[in-house]
Amino acid sequence: MLPLIKKMLPKSIFFRFLLILITPVVTSQLVVSIIFSERYTQIVLGIISRQMVGEAIAVTKLLDMQCDNRYIDAIKESMKIKIEIISNKQLEKTGISKSHKAYRVLRSALVKRGYEKYYIDTCDESMEIYVPSNSNNDIYKISFARKNLYMKIIPVVLGSGVTSALLLIVIALIFLKNQTRPIKKLAKAATEFGRGIDTEDYKPEGAYEIRVAGKAFCEMKNQVKDLMDRRLKVLAGISHDLRTPLTKMKLQLSLMPKTKETKWLASDVNMMIKMTESFTIHVAEQNNEAFTVRSLLAFLTEVSRGHGSDNFKVHIHGAADLKIPIKYISLKRAFGNIVANAKRYASNIHITFTQDADVVTIRFVDDGPGVDKNIVDDIFSPFVRQDSARTHYEGVGVGLGLSIAKDAITAHGGTISIDTTQPHGGAFVVTIPIRDDAQ
Repeated sequence: MLPLIKKMLPKSIFFRFLLILITPVVTSQLVVSIIFSERYTQIVLGIISRQMVGEAIAVTKLLDMQCDNRYIDAIKESMKIKIEIISNKQLEKTGISKSHKAYRVLRSALVKRGYEKYYIDTCDESMEIYVPSNSNNDIYKISFARKNLYMKIIPVVLGSGVTSALLLIVIALIFLKNQTRPIKKLAKAATEFGRGIDTEDYKPEGAYEIRVAGKAFCEMKNQVKDLMDRRLKVLAGISHDLRTPLTKMKLQLSLMPKTKETKWLASDVNMMIKMTESFTIHVAEQNNEAFTVRSLLAFLTEVSRGHGSDNFKVHIHGAADLKIPIKYISLKRAFGNIVANAKRYASNIHITFTQDADVVTIRFVDDGPGVDKNIVDDIFSPFVRQDSARTHYEGVGVGLGLSIAKDAITAHGGTISIDTTQPHGGAFVVTIPIRDDAQ
């Protein structure tokens, strides 16, 4: 039973707070309405019924006493009742035509007046009571409006209760929305920061507990940023400092006799120089570049412009009017690494992009030999250079191509993965969210 109740309960904190508020309000209104309507109906209906029966019987007594008709007509007019005399006729029916709480109270009032034979007709708009005369064989037909038995106070009370409950719920909705908005902002800031997007515009707000959580998040974010900046600066400094001795080694190797060993050593030195240069450029791009809004079709055309040749064709498919905010240089470098990898092993690459809500999906599908499934999980790791993994970027050649591409895409709040369901060739899938505040 408990698991079923848990499944039925709302998952959002907003609707849980709303349920906590609505449940006691609605319950209290129902209890008050039921108790009030029951007790008030019993008491007031009894008073009204006894008064109506008393007035009707008083007039019939005057008729039995054969009082002046003008006097009787004046009393009927003041009491707003009608009395018709049915001569020489017996009651064909007794009791009530329709059983109802109000009519049962009316019947009880007649019985207390001593009437054993009576008939209450409730089928028409007007309520009619048939009672026999005490002086002859006549029957008195007493008619009065049915609405006399209904009390206007009950709809007023019930309506005011429902209206006040709805007003309280509307006010609660406004306050709840204001209370849950800071939680959503905190969740959004944490999600974006986890994706690599800096959230400088976030400020803790809302209730005390939410502000405390927001301040803790800001402190954690600053500590993580400082740690990442220090790490990048250290690695960039090491890369920069290595360039001087590597250049000296390259110069010294160029002066040495050309042997097989010196060629191998020169190749390794060149690779290390390219590695340091690549990492230094990557750090500069990640730290300094801002977002700009670009046409995705034009951007991909620029990326592929330097890679197309007679032996390698680039095909781009997508909407020409789609624009997204990007870090132009870093993302161009990232997509260039993907296209360059395909160029080394394929003759065609198809770049297709589509938009789904606020996310753009870009697919890079080539007709090459594909990615070795044994190293799919490591393909975006630095320095992975297996030819089967196709991570040997022509311009860099140190296994940083796809690793740098992943960092650049993550900095956009996006993701990059390999579609292993592709029957042949390579298929990289990139997702980038469209952010209105990144312009």
